[in-house]
Amino acid sequence: MSFHNLSPQARKKGLKKAREVKKSRAQLKDCLKNGRHDLQDVFCDKKIFDLACNMKLVELIGSLPGMGKLSAEILQEKLGISLSKKTGGLGKNQKQKLFDYFGIDP
Repeated sequence: MSFHNLSPQARKKGLKKAREVKKSRAQLKDCLKNGRHDLQDVFCDKKIFDLACNMKLVELIGSLPGMGKLSAEILQEKLGISLSKKTGGLGKNQKQKLFDYFGIDP
């Protein structure tokens, strides 16, 4: 969809929704960082997963306590999962590797 074809109201509505999604993802990353949620919550709670499914895996893992972006990139070598992969786009085997590494019980 091209932005120049949008009416001013549709553009404003789209920008408002984008701000809300960005704010919600920032809150999720903060909850992960402070330990209020963990990866188990992300993959087992549908509401949280729906929010996280379009986030890159590097963002999600990098938000965990004790994990930064560099640590998340090291996981790429250990798990063989591209960190440019989106959380919702993980395949069955990729999810299982991630679950095994972090001790998640699906």
